[in-house]
Amino acid sequence: MLEESVLEVEDNAALGNVMDELARLQRAPDPAQIPLQSRGTSLDNLKQRHSFLNAYTAETLAAFPLETLLKLEATSIKLKNLEHNKAAEVKLAANRDNLAVTIYKVQGGEDNRWSSLHEARFLPGWGCSAQKMWGRAREVLMNAGQAAIGTYDMASVGLAGHVTSQGWAALHDPGSSSLALRMFSINNCGRRLAYKQGDNEVDNLADILELGELKTAMRVLKEAVNFVRPWDKSVAALDGFLYQTDYCKVDLDGLERKAEILTQFIDYVLKENSNRWKGQEPFLGIPEMKGTWESFFGSRPQSQLVKAKQPVFFQQQKQGRPQGPAQGQGPSGAQNQQACSNQGQHQGQGQLNSGRGGRVPSAFWSEDICVMFNLGKCIKPAGTCITKMGKPLRHVCNWRPYNDINLAPCGAHHAAANFH
Repeated sequence: MLEESVLEVEDNAALGNVMDELARLQRAPDPAQIPLQSRGTSLDNLKQRHSFLNAYTAETLAAFPLETLLKLEATSIKLKNLEHNKAAEVKLAANRDNLAVTIYKVQGGEDNRWSSLHEARFLPGWGCSAQKMWGRAREVLMNAGQAAIGTYDMASVGLAGHVTSQGWAALHDPGSSSLALRMFSINNCGRRLAYKQGDNEVDNLADILELGELKTAMRVLKEAVNFVRPWDKSVAALDGFLYQTDYCKVDLDGLERKAEILTQFIDYVLKENSNRWKGQEPFLGIPEMKGTWESFFGSRPQSQLVKAKQPVFFQQQKQGRPQGPAQGQGPSGAQNQQACSNQGQHQGQGQLNSGRGGRVPSAFWSEDICVMFNLGKCIKPAGTCITKMGKPLRHVCNWRPYNDINLAPCGAHHAAANFH
């Protein structure tokens, strides 16, 4: 980059000399008046440095205005850059074609993973697919683990002391079903764990409760795998899926215990990949990961998950804040269906409350948003909900900060009781 900047400065300076030379030629009344020895000498030298000037004669260049010369120079620079990029692409393609005939002969030698490192460790990176490398590693390593050590230089990547002894031991066996994300949480490093006979060592590890802790543990796991199994990209694929989905934000938004749910999913993928290693099958790639998450998350009992927030008019009663005017008692149990069918009488009169201890401000009943839907009690499908007077009601969120009717509602396609 610095070299290109220096060349650009030199080219601009040389172009300035071209301008001066052309101005001198333009001032000369007759080319014959220019001394024979100096005539065209400077211009020829400039043409040697700037090849784009060779296509024009001295008289033609002398007739060009300054703007034209600047455009010619800019076009010349763009063409050079294009040729440079094309040359790089051609070189990469040629090297790819030569891979089939480029054979690296590996000489025998010694390697102890510590003081003596064999030169084969420093061969160029593999250019085949990650799945092919995974399969080849399975053929070479078979289904046996390797001697586990814990002296990898995690400090070089700023993660010293983040891996438990159980984590290092499990990483050296690709078919290990005990590998878990909690082994890579710093909160579990250095803990004195009390084991009982028959206990699973993973069960004695502290849970990951915060999303930030989970992200750090995931980074630790990814870096540790790069040290132990540099040919293994299964964890990198899992990390890529979590990054692309922002840690499954769409599905987990509004739920508590996000880190716990994601930890269980990560452990599930790690175990699935260990089973695939044993069965000589490809690891889960990012395209498959989406379907795996949908299957995993869809099978969870959503009704039992605690929501992170509640509607503001539910929170106000707990916090002692004043509430909007409302009258009467709300339906509950078997009365929900009747209340929903009769909401044409209530929508606009403020005669129902949530049935969960908090009252709905009367102003909420006068708008075209279904209150019963936002309480989770409307049994009508979206688009078919109307009042007794025939007024259509939308199934969108009616949540507003502090129940201020003057503010715009949330408007998202979810019930306020479940997401606020």
